[in-house]
Amino acid sequence: MTGFGTKAWVALWFLMLAAAPARAVEVGEPVPDFAIRTFDGNSLSRTMMAGRPMLLVFWNTWCPDCMRELPKINRIAVRFSPREVAMLAINTGLNDSESKARAYWTKHEYVLPAGFDHAFKIVQAFRVVGVPTIILVDFKGVVQYNNPQLPDDIEKRLRELARH
Repeated sequence: MTGFGTKAWVALWFLMLAAAPARAVEVGEPVPDFAIRTFDGNSLSRTMMAGRPMLLVFWNTWCPDCMRELPKINRIAVRFSPREVAMLAINTGLNDSESKARAYWTKHEYVLPAGFDHAFKIVQAFRVVGVPTIILVDFKGVVQYNNPQLPDDIEKRLRELARH
């Protein structure tokens, strides 16, 4: 999409917002299918993460609220094994490039896997309307939490979900 400028991306984003429901996937809904290539070159998908609780965060490099939540999520990623809880950060691609997102991720030394949503496919599947969007999914693949910030009791919630 060479020549597709910032104004066009912003216009596209607002069109997506206008067509989207008021909120991302709701508590009680199944997590949508998705697949993404992470910054380290691996592939992750809903199927690969199935059977474990998932903590997903949609973010952008320019988002001040993301800058507040991502370090908290990273600390949680250090405390939980990937076998206990599957975690993934998804850059929405809005006014970001993959190289900018990757550089940001590397600079901050985040340990959880992250990837870039090149065509807004994952953003659309999850009906994301703002960043950050933090989604907690149980081991059955059902959304248990959806909010722009982590709950105060996130570690307790993750430990309870990981026991099942």
